[in-house]
Amino acid sequence: MLFLQKYRDFSLVTLGNFFFFCNFSSFFLLPLFIRDIGGDEARIGYVMGTFGITSIGVIPFVAFLIDHYGRRRFMLGGSCLMFLISLLYIFISDVNVKIFILRLMQGVAFAFFFTSAATAVSDYVPSEVRAYGLGIFGAFTIASYSVGPPIGEFVIERFGYSTFFIYTSLFSLLAFIFCFLSREGDFTVSRKSVFSGFFDLVFSARFRVLLLTNLIIAVGLGSMLNFFSVFLEENKIHARSFFLTYSVTVILIRVLGGRLPDIVERRKIALPSMIIMILSLLMISSISSTLSAVLVSFVFSLGYGILYPTISAMIIDRALDDERGAAMGAFNMSFSIGINFFAFALGLIARDYGFSNMYSATGIFMVAGCIIFTYKYFLSGGRAKRLS
Repeated sequence: MLFLQKYRDFSLVTLGNFFFFCNFSSFFLLPLFIRDIGGDEARIGYVMGTFGITSIGVIPFVAFLIDHYGRRRFMLGGSCLMFLISLLYIFISDVNVKIFILRLMQGVAFAFFFTSAATAVSDYVPSEVRAYGLGIFGAFTIASYSVGPPIGEFVIERFGYSTFFIYTSLFSLLAFIFCFLSREGDFTVSRKSVFSGFFDLVFSARFRVLLLTNLIIAVGLGSMLNFFSVFLEENKIHARSFFLTYSVTVILIRVLGGRLPDIVERRKIALPSMIIMILSLLMISSISSTLSAVLVSFVFSLGYGILYPTISAMIIDRALDDERGAAMGAFNMSFSIGINFFAFALGLIARDYGFSNMYSATGIFMVAGCIIFTYKYFLSGGRAKRLS
């Protein structure tokens, strides 16, 4: 009965997360809106990157709250806030302070919901199938990219941006309903403060290299999610070619091969996955048609699809029972820094040197992540290997 309850709660939270990310991922089309109301590539980077200020800044407090008071109430609060903020974009007509405020508030909503949901799922999933469970959870996250942006692009073309913002906000309402039906999972109440519980963990030997590697990986993902739709449009290619390929590939990999990081040593899965991601970024300059865009999207998704649950499982493996929220919060923080803060710099590079050069620079930057990970988990001796 306990197993069935946990399975039910896992399913409800996973579906809630799916709908929340249908809302979130639809805003990968926001660069098109920004450009239509007068923004250039740099302003696209500024607006998209603003999201990360609050999504990162509030994570230590979110981690503290969910380790002390549970996960469910903060999932509900985050989904409600995302619903309301997404609707308010209807009143934006140019790139001014209001659009930055809305992105800041979306960052708050995201931090509360996703940190809570991902931690709740880790409560439900047994350790022996942790990577697989987190992979399935992540697969539904990625599945949202085949719903939110492709349908959103159609809605924009047929009905305009006001209808688009109404369309995307409704997904967070569905997320609220599914999470409301779930129950709180088993967790150990933390007695640590915000700073001792979170920042001590971030800078500890158990986590710092993994978190840095995760940040660098997220820069690669962010370059795709924040800018690829505009790059494809410049080449007369629909953005849906990326999002559909990305979604289908990642889902298939996690469903069919999701047990691999639970069977094979996780570090031996992570490194080749990073290398595949790097190759895909370096291939972007060769895109000239929908077919080549799909090929690059497939290669990128192949690498990233197995990498995310592998790294997240390595993080949770190292967490004590009363610091899962802090560990997942640190994971999400490093991820958000990579996706959002680096969008400022990537936007400037794209404006001054072009998207092809931006993606080449991103690929080279990811090589640094490979080097750091390889040194720590393959070359630095038995201690690192035991930790893997």
